[in-house]
Amino acid sequence: MALHDSLTTLELATTTAAAATALVGLYIGYQAYRGLRRHDSPPMRYLSIGMVLLFGVTYATAFAGNALLQAGSVPLVYQDYFRLVVRLIQLSGLLCIAYSLYLTRADVHANN
Repeated sequence: MALHDSLTTLELATTTAAAATALVGLYIGYQAYRGLRRHDSPPMRYLSIGMVLLFGVTYATAFAGNALLQAGSVPLVYQDYFRLVVRLIQLSGLLCIAYSLYLTRADVHANN
């Protein structure tokens, strides 16, 4: 019996949407990395790191954790730990993006 046989239509749709979100997030992170390579500046570095964390790593971690939990590979008691890890990655990404905006603003004020 395959994993998709045991899922309801709603669970399968949710899993598919989560996988697609992770892939799109990783694509956005990749594009941010390409921008960093083109414009190697501190604000761009923190912006791309933040985007990779927020849009790529967060969704990939959440998807992998959910898959492991649903497959029974990891006991359900670890669900809250996965949730905490995902939230900490999100916070780290947002802090990097905020810092990149601060650096950009500091650069504008330093040049005036």
